[in-house]
Amino acid sequence: MARRVSLPFLLMAALCGVISCARAQQTPQHTQEGGQPTGCELSSWILQQQAHSTLTHEDAPDQYDTTITVSGSKELIHLQRNFKIGIFANINTCRGLAFSPEGVLYATSYNGSIYAVPDHDHNGVADSTITILTGRTDPHGLAFHDNKMYFSTSKTFEVVTATKPDRSALTTTTLLSGFNTGDHITHTFVFDTVRQKILMQFGSSCNYCNNTDSLAKIMEYNYDATGGRTYARGLRNAVGMDLDPRTNALWVNVNGMDNLFGANSALHNSVPPEGVYLVCDGANYGWPYAYGFRMRNPDPSFQVDTSYIESLSGPIAEVLAHSAPLGLHFYRGSALPQKYHNAVFMSYHGSWDAQPPSPPRVTVMWADSDGHNAHVQDFMTGFQLANGIRWGRSVEVIEGPDGSLYVSDDAAGVIYRIWYAGVLANVAEQPKAIAHLTLGLASPNPFKESTTIKYSSDGNAPLSIKLLDILGKEVRDLSPANVHEIVKNKTLTIERNGLAAGVYFVRATLGGESESLRLVVEN
Repeated sequence: MARRVSLPFLLMAALCGVISCARAQQTPQHTQEGGQPTGCELSSWILQQQAHSTLTHEDAPDQYDTTITVSGSKELIHLQRNFKIGIFANINTCRGLAFSPEGVLYATSYNGSIYAVPDHDHNGVADSTITILTGRTDPHGLAFHDNKMYFSTSKTFEVVTATKPDRSALTTTTLLSGFNTGDHITHTFVFDTVRQKILMQFGSSCNYCNNTDSLAKIMEYNYDATGGRTYARGLRNAVGMDLDPRTNALWVNVNGMDNLFGANSALHNSVPPEGVYLVCDGANYGWPYAYGFRMRNPDPSFQVDTSYIESLSGPIAEVLAHSAPLGLHFYRGSALPQKYHNAVFMSYHGSWDAQPPSPPRVTVMWADSDGHNAHVQDFMTGFQLANGIRWGRSVEVIEGPDGSLYVSDDAAGVIYRIWYAGVLANVAEQPKAIAHLTLGLASPNPFKESTTIKYSSDGNAPLSIKLLDILGKEVRDLSPANVHEIVKNKTLTIERNGLAAGVYFVRATLGGESESLRLVVEN
């Protein structure tokens, strides 16, 4: 019997000749700037694999139970041992997270707003929640580059710049608009500073349908959002994105298709697994004609020629089906044990159609830089009760300047901070200076012309006193000329001298000790 070849395949085959979407036909790519291999070189071994869709090994985690109070209710959380968790901030339907160059956490919300949540005294809890922008449609993606804030909504990609030195005025410019979204609206993006490009994902408008040329792909742009081209295709909804710090190669996790074998079938709960991909420039990963690695979509309307299936690439790891992966982050810091350095933290939103439901969770994955030897372990679980009811759903996971992990939860409306409380065997214990700091109240506060603050310090550590704006940017250095002097009840006078009306913070730091004071300047 003659093999059926669909019209979408014929169109796609013609396009492949123009855009080289079959990676096997590509010429080898050169290494990136700095001698780093490309994603294609790193993942070339995947093309040698036989067709399969197999769950990646999950190690049993060494977890313990802890409780956390969320919206007045005590909830049970399972964390890996020696980690602690707290509520950093409360933001309704919180989604994307990013830290500014000043170390202030920003968050998007599906309520249409973007917030700043500074922690000026570094006590692990946000001092305030500041609304930066409102009136957007489902903002999700968020990043800082070159002192500018970029964000994506379901319809646009925009940049925010300060028009005054104290950032009391902001200008928003739309760089891209008119996104065709349908079912998927996140448009996550990353800045590739090695190649000076932006990589942005566009999820499909459906579960599976014939819009392979316009959606279900990753686009590449210049920093000003010009020069757009397709970087990779066949990825249904690659929400979690990060660049591997070891190689600068792009890694993503992808929401797989639903109901391939029918909602009531025996295969429904396990097929297809969600995939993690080391992305190759120009590769095609198969949606909507295949899942996993060259596994055909069983729908008769999506049967294509074998040569097309054999041109497809695949994932380096597969995890529990219908888990809805939303966040992916390579850990770069040193505040966690050495084994977590370059590990991949991923957050999962949980299923809407599986029985029993795939639970929301945060996992950690270890893999070689080329994707070999991937294995996964639960890092944070407990959002879903035994009866399937959920009190929370994890969205984004990122790393803060302090090396802690920050996780957004759009169901509970919070941002969690998770830190390591054990002994870091890989960090030599340094002797700490014996130092004490006392920062008194400002008088008057609020003030119009000037205010005074009394402070005391002792010990052999340098004393730093900074005046910060509400978003953590240094406005003035108020440190004493002799930063090592021991003082008792010294008076610090702060003159207005052109300060715009608004909220400021005085942050004094001595050794590892820090205190903050909120100031208000009136008109």
